[in-house]
Order: sequence, then C-alpha cells, then structure tokens
Amino acid sequence: MSYKSILAHIEFDGNSEGRLHYATDLAGELDAYLVGFAATALRPVHVSEMGISTDELFRSETGAVNVKRFDELRRHFFDIAGDGQNSAWRQSQDLPTKALLLHARAADLIVSGTPHGAAPGDSHRSVDPGELVCNAGRPVLFVGENAIFRHPARAVIGWKDTPQARRAVAFALPFLVLAKSVLVLAVGDHRHGADNSGPRDVVRFLLRHGVDADARIIEDDDAPDTFVEAVDAEKADLVITGAYGHSRIRERLFGGFTHALLMRSDLNRLMAG
Repeated sequence: MSYKSILAHIEFDGNSEGRLHYATDLAGELDAYLVGFAATALRPVHVSEMGISTDELFRSETGAVNVKRFDELRRHFFDIAGDGQNSAWRQSQDLPTKALLLHARAADLIVSGTPHGAAPGDSHRSVDPGELVCNAGRPVLFVGENAIFRHPARAVIGWKDTPQARRAVAFALPFLVLAKSVLVLAVGDHRHGADNSGPRDVVRFLLRHGVDADARIIEDDDAPDTFVEAVDAEKADLVITGAYGHSRIRERLFGGFTHALLMRSDLNRLMAG
C-alpha cells in the first residue's frame, strides 16, 4: 500500500492552514500528488425581513462572494503547496459532503479535520466527518488542530475484529513504516474474557511489512472512554481505527467509539469505513 495521490479538504469557512501545511509536508515525504479541494453550496431559499424567499438577486450576490472566496482558497493552496506538476486544485458548488465523497475517487488518501468535533455543522458550508469516513471508500486522515507533520513517535491501532479495522490497518502501512513505535490495542469485554488472538495476528502481519509492534488488551466494557484514555496515556500522535456507521444496532456496538474519536480534534486519526 502506498499513497500516490492525496486529496486535502480545505474548509470553505475558517482556517485550514495547519491542515494544508501537514498535507503538503506529507505529500512531499511520500512523493505524492496533492490536490486541494473546497466546496460550498448556495441555499435554495434564504430568510430576510420579507420572510423566506428564493430571491435571484440574493443568489447572484452570494454566488459572486463564493467565487471570490474560491479564488482566495485556490491562491492560498498554491502558495503553500506550490504550483507545479505535483499539485492541483478542485472546487465544487455543491453540498460539501456530497462533493467530497464524489471527488474521493481521485485519491488514495483524504486529509481533512474535525474543527467542530463530530458535529456535521452547516451542510451547505462544511463536511460531515462521520458520513465522510463511513462512505468515502478511502482512508481519511483527520489532522489534529495545530498538528505539524512528523514521523509518528507512537502510533496506536484501535483493534476490533471487523472489516473496517482490517482495512484501516492496511491503509495505515505508509504511516506505520515511519513510526518509531506501534501498539495494537484492543478493549475486550471483561465479562466474557478478551480474545488476544486478533491483536497477535495483527502484530505478525505488521512484522511481515517491516513494522515492529506490540499488542495489549484492556478488559473493560466501556470501550470508547477506555480506549481514548489509553490513547492519552500512551501519548499517541497517530490513532488508527475502523469507522462504523449509524444504524441502531451498529451505533450501539461501535458508533460511540467512532464518535468519541471524531470529538478529539487534538489527535491525528487515520480512519477507514
């Protein structure tokens, strides 16, 4: 597994400079093609003193403001990433989550962030991180706020014996080979006994890829909080996990785990759905 194309999601509102610097340095480290991407959508109606309307003048004026903002974001992207053969820009005047999911097909890795935690925010202006990671079909690296790219000092893999976790481990190999130390961490149900065969198999899998890792199981039935506390105790600077959807049953089993990590905007989290 290698990353040859990276899609850097730039917030239409707010500041994505740290994320962009991280993505640029990562692309340089991996000799990857870097694509900057931003999206926003015009609202079909707006609220004014006259009530709710579909004022064409409003849409025209807002559209012009958005075009100007796109131009600012594009120039800023090339100022940081460089305007050469290994960088490109894409933009979309569509709902950001929908647009980013569409353009994910062009990349091996999506670099995004969670400035609002797990909350989707304004669907016309921002991306829903949960929907993104569960439906992109690509790994998503949610860069911590103010993070600076460096080789991971301590990478922690949150292991569950699920297809999502298996994909996340495979997708993470370009990072794991750079990491100074790697821990495969599973949180098991103490009432039924924890199975350590899965983490041990992952350790052996990683070893065959040149990654030296340790395994640990914590017996506890409060998986999300326990896992996040363990990540903090390990001082992890990269967390790798599967991401799980929001059906009623899956939310009960795994959804709190994904939500808890999306809320941690200070962490670098590589996740795969």
